[in-house]
Amino acid sequence: MLAEVEPRLRRDLPPGHYAFASLASERGLLALARGDYDAALRLANQALAIGETAMKSRGQGASVLPLLYDRRSTAELLTGRIDEAAADAARSVSLLQAAGQSETFSSVLGHVYIDLGLALQAQDKQAEARTAFQSAAEHLQKTLGPDHPDTRRALGFSQPRTEPR
Repeated sequence: MLAEVEPRLRRDLPPGHYAFASLASERGLLALARGDYDAALRLANQALAIGETAMKSRGQGASVLPLLYDRRSTAELLTGRIDEAAADAARSVSLLQAAGQSETFSSVLGHVYIDLGLALQAQDKQAEARTAFQSAAEHLQKTLGPDHPDTRRALGFSQPRTEPR
């Protein structure tokens, strides 16, 4: 599908349009699914470069930046770039909050909080990770319901570990 849509986008949109950031990001998701984490990170970097340039030069695409940061955070975590993953997940949360997402419950913000929690956990910041997972659980319970798998996942992460590591 991406191969079909790209020529249409190139024909109908100016170079550097934020839609090309979304295209690169989707390709990154495919690379993640294939287990090609280095390619996923390269595509996430490309997507963010396009998105940030579009935002600065055209004032367009602000709404996709949190997703782009979150997806790069996932690729960074999977490639061992833990500090970068935590910074990008925190940036995604910050952008969503600045856009008013913190005033209402959001499954998007809930999922980003899970990713932030995973990055913080990888940094061995267990208390901060638990707080992020609790925020994720709250957002996901209110939007997806208490029985949704992602809600249960967030709730499981937010519980303190009692067994030795």
